Amino acid sequence: MISYFLTAREHTSPAEADVFAEFRAELARIPQLRSAELHRPAAVETYHRDGAAPRAAMRLVFDSIEALESQLMPGGQLLEFTGSALWRHVAGEQMTQQAMLTRTFLPLDRLSLDAGCEEACSYLVHYPGQAEDFNAWLRYYVSHHPQIMLDYPDVMQVQVFTRLDWCDAMPFERVSYMQRNQLTFPSIDALMRALESPVRARMRADNQSFPAFSGGAKHFAMRTSLVNGI
Repeated sequence: MISYFLTAREHTSPAEADVFAEFRAELARIPQLRSAELHRPAAVETYHRDGAAPRAAMRLVFDSIEALESQLMPGGQLLEFTGSALWRHVAGEQMTQQAMLTRTFLPLDRLSLDAGCEEACSYLVHYPGQAEDFNAWLRYYVSHHPQIMLDYPDVMQVQVFTRLDWCDAMPFERVSYMQRNQLTFPSIDALMRALESPVRARMRADNQSFPAFSGGAKHFAMRTSLVNGI
C-alpha cells in the first residue's frame, strides 16, 4: 500500500468539529481512495516536547502509486479539492506532502473504531534527516523497533513508512523524510499511559543501537478520525 501524507505548516487552532465532518465527507469521495486518517492536535504534551503540533494532518491510503498519482495530476479530484474554500479552512494553504511505502506491523481494527469518531489518538513521528547508511538503518529499525512498539499497552496500530518517488502537480512543498511512524491508541489517555509504561525505557534503550543518522525525530500526538473511501 501507498500512504500519502499531507501536513499543514501552520500551527493555528484547528477548524470546528462540524467543518471537519464536512471535510471528511468530501475526502471520502476521492476516487480510488482506499481509506484515510484525518488528524487534529490532541492538545497534550508528551515527554518528547517537540513543540506545537500542526493544525491538521492526514494520511491517504491507495493500493498503488498509479492510483495515487491519478489524483495528484491535472484532472484529479484530490488536486481540485485542494483549491476549495473548505480545504483552506481546514488544512490551510501551506502544506507539505510525501508519498511513502507502508509497512504494517499491527493493522488497525476498524471494527473497534467507527468512521468519524475522534476518540482515537495517534502518535505521528517523522525522521527528517539522513542515515549514514540507509540500508543498515532500515534493516536494523524494521527488525527491532516496531516489535517493541507492539508491547505498548492498548496499541491499536503500528506502522512504519519509508520514502519513494512520485509524480504530482499539487501546490504543496515536497519533503523527503527518510521515515515516518504511526502508533494509534483508543484514546488520548491510553496514549499517555503507554508513553509512561515500562515500554518507553525499552524504546529509549533500543535508540542507542540505531545506526548513525542525523536530524533526530519529531513526535506529535493527534486526535484521529477515519475516512472510508468510495
